[in-house]
Amino acid sequence: MAEGNRTKKQIAQVLLHLVAEKPFSKITVQDLAKGAGINRQTFYYHFNDKKELLRWFYLQDSLCFLTTDELSLENWEEQARKMLVAMKANGAFYQATVADQQDILVQEFVTITSKLFHKLFETVDQEGLLSEADKLFYGRFFSYGCSGVMMDWIREGFQETPLAISAQLFRLAKDVEFFSSRLYQTEQEELK
Repeated sequence: MAEGNRTKKQIAQVLLHLVAEKPFSKITVQDLAKGAGINRQTFYYHFNDKKELLRWFYLQDSLCFLTTDELSLENWEEQARKMLVAMKANGAFYQATVADQQDILVQEFVTITSKLFHKLFETVDQEGLLSEADKLFYGRFFSYGCSGVMMDWIREGFQETPLAISAQLFRLAKDVEFFSSRLYQTEQEELK
């Protein structure tokens, strides 16, 4: 298993370097295999195609901070900051791959954050007023909104600091919790 991860990381490093030279869409599996010193079959043993490799890179490089077991509602601002710092550290790579294949990063990010927002809505809905369908929809809605902010941030050259973006995301979560509570209190008062 360790050897497999080493090979995957080696292929990912080749991708990182090749994206600096040409668009992702112009990179072939042959280019990746040659750069990694492996044959095409070895590449296909680890990845189905170069899009799966890109997905794996994102998950290993930055999105890993949102999938760790240590992630909680209390520390997700810090974890989001770490994710954004990692993206900015490989900024040229993220800008180039997003310009060429933005759907891959959006899909992975939304898959992860939808679950996080769903958990947030379960936490704030202590009275059980939201249906499961509502929580799933709200989670997707906020995930796509956050992915839009992230994609703009990448495309526009990382002008805001990772701390500023992560603080805004954290405030969003806290505001949802606060306003949900106020809305519930208002509804309860109206029923009296």
